[in-house]
Amino acid sequence: MKLNTKVVTGSVKLNYVNIKEARSNALSSEPKYSITIIIHKESNTMDKIYEGIYNATKNGLDIWDGKVPDNLITCLKDGDATGRKEYEDSFYINATSKYRPQVVDKDLKILSPDELYNGCLGRVSINFYPYNHKESGNCGISCELLNLQKLKDGEKIVNRASAVDDFSVAYDDGILV
Repeated sequence: MKLNTKVVTGSVKLNYVNIKEARSNALSSEPKYSITIIIHKESNTMDKIYEGIYNATKNGLDIWDGKVPDNLITCLKDGDATGRKEYEDSFYINATSKYRPQVVDKDLKILSPDELYNGCLGRVSINFYPYNHKESGNCGISCELLNLQKLKDGEKIVNRASAVDDFSVAYDDGILV
């Protein structure tokens, strides 16, 4: 019997919102929708996340020859390790899906994907699942994006440096042109 691995979060911050059009990345040629979920470390949601990952790990015993691999990779990451202000005192999870998630507001009215942006607050339904890539030797727990609920606007997160910031230090390579 498979253990329940679905989680509906409490209020979380959304980042890298890619739910308008599925895109491919270097890890997968299959186009997917994706989002980064930022969860404060003190949030009650963390108990649900831990339970979902634990259950997915138990479910993974079937594909990992009955034992948890020593090199198990999980989708739950420590935001403090990023050095980014938006991730302080938080964990984050990257969730993907080949299916477009539905988006609703607080009153469960359907919203356009355009209503979500990096920094808004919402709830997310996700599903944790085990994987075993025998070719690469990678085993772990991934997160599938299911649906989204926008709760309220938040401070926008800019995931890109400006050209002024990048080039504010004078450059001199000593080569005359």
